[in-house]
Amino acid sequence: MSRLLPPQHATPLPSLTEHPALRDVGPRPPTVSEVFIEGLRSMGLQHAFGIMGGAVVPFHGALERSPVGVFNCRHESGAVFAALEASVTSDAPALAYTTTGPGLTNALTGAITARWEGAKLLLVSGYTPAVHRGRFAMQESNGHALASELYLSRGMFDYALALEDPAELPQVMRALVRGFANPRGFVAHIAMPLAVQSSPAPTKLAMTLPAVEVSANSATLSEVVHRLADPFAIWVGWGARHASKRVRELVERTGAPVLTTPRGKGIFPEDHPRHLGVSGIFGGHEDLAERLAAEGVERLLVLGSRLGEVSSGYDERLIPPGGLIHVDLDPAVPGAAFPEAETLVVQAEIDGFLKNLLERIEGDPSASRSMMRVQALDILRTREAHPRPSPPKLVPRDPDSSEAVRPQYLLQCIQERVVEGSQSVILAESGNSFAWTANLLRFREPMRYRQSGLFCPMGHVCAGAIGAAAATGRRAVALVGDGAFLMQNEISTAARTGANVTWIVLNDARFGMIDQGLHALGKPPSDVHFPEVDFLAVATAMGADGARVTRESQVQNALEWAMNGRGPFVLDVVIDTHERAPFGRRVLAVNDQSQGAP
Repeated sequence: MSRLLPPQHATPLPSLTEHPALRDVGPRPPTVSEVFIEGLRSMGLQHAFGIMGGAVVPFHGALERSPVGVFNCRHESGAVFAALEASVTSDAPALAYTTTGPGLTNALTGAITARWEGAKLLLVSGYTPAVHRGRFAMQESNGHALASELYLSRGMFDYALALEDPAELPQVMRALVRGFANPRGFVAHIAMPLAVQSSPAPTKLAMTLPAVEVSANSATLSEVVHRLADPFAIWVGWGARHASKRVRELVERTGAPVLTTPRGKGIFPEDHPRHLGVSGIFGGHEDLAERLAAEGVERLLVLGSRLGEVSSGYDERLIPPGGLIHVDLDPAVPGAAFPEAETLVVQAEIDGFLKNLLERIEGDPSASRSMMRVQALDILRTREAHPRPSPPKLVPRDPDSSEAVRPQYLLQCIQERVVEGSQSVILAESGNSFAWTANLLRFREPMRYRQSGLFCPMGHVCAGAIGAAAATGRRAVALVGDGAFLMQNEISTAARTGANVTWIVLNDARFGMIDQGLHALGKPPSDVHFPEVDFLAVATAMGADGARVTRESQVQNALEWAMNGRGPFVLDVVIDTHERAPFGRRVLAVNDQSQGAP
């Protein structure tokens, strides 16, 4: 399919650099922007996303001259979502940049989401100089014109500063080095006036990477072993993604069953006989509590999850009699979601903790506690495994049928072609896309699945897929609702950069989750429907390739086309609105809260 060509001018437009005052007149000392960017590169920065404006011209110019991959996006929130996903999929810092005023405020939803997701992200913005403050400067941005919290290290950001003196650059770099070394994530905001961006940088900028490692002490580890003498299960979340091999080794040594959060999908193989299912309020398996109870476990070992509403649904049925052993780097996390459950708090890095635990349970077998442990293991090893059955195999509807595509059939084809037939990263947008993918897709390895499931801004994945594709070097496949795609997309950016992104749009001409939820609650219909959009036409108008699917007989060929192409591709799938997404527990929770239940 042909792409649109950029507009051609009959007479070339003059370049700003041709102005005598802006020509390069020879060697000069490096600027704050140049040294700043080079320092960020030494911390692992590879990608930057944003929109250039007058207040960041010198900084943006330095970015363009650097080896950093720069993506000039169409909206600041899309830029930050893309930077967020570039960070979490590569476990490296990513950069977002904006101009002053609405450029900065447009980026804030993405910045808050980045903190929820544990990203390592730096937001750089312009800053109104002192001489113009209080004089109604265009898009005035400072602590008086906008919220002071935007420039303070509290609340919205882990670290924030208005850099008004080049001499402050060394301390800023030290703060960023320390922050980005934190495996829990770090989101910072640095604002700079134009004059500072182009000023000569300090001559000395020493940076030393700190060692950050938190390990459970011997007494705590002994208590963990003591409590795990009873049969236990393991609850795995996103924070354990770098410990996948040790999680599997622990299961193979102990026979412990495993449940995973939606973000934890693939950290433990979902086709493994000891995998019980996915927890959570959107797409979680409804029989998970019953399957866990049938295992007769006394305790849960929680690895890398905050157990919030999206991950657990606050389902008390999942908490066994002996309570939780909760491992997290943040000591404030254990006990927060389930305050009434007995919880042993273990502050530790998860991979190191599991390494020490595996060594400890292989210790002296003559100790009485170790003997009890061996007996418990023997019981677990001989227990019959009951693997979760695969979703029922669906046959495509008759090609002559007028019925649209069932989401279950679409997900079946995605499982076969995308999950099992490629190494693509799969991302799921907030809403029904999240529920369907969490419930039906199965992954055998970590870092293949991402979803917007904590702060849940619509449009996160629609734009974030560009960052995932850039950081991984693989095609990113984003399942998105039509409502979210209308709110936020970066098709134009993907077409301009040739990003290998496939958007699969669940097109039902409505905000599907809201519509389904209102229907389930018996509430009167609201204005959640809108005119059906032809997203193939939208894609081609923006310079991307695409296809439109209205029948199940078309799905497999369209997926093959979408996966084999180069550059962006929009697969517009008209879905059957009679099929209900699996998020019943969320409906119950909304109903309980609306009735005044806690």
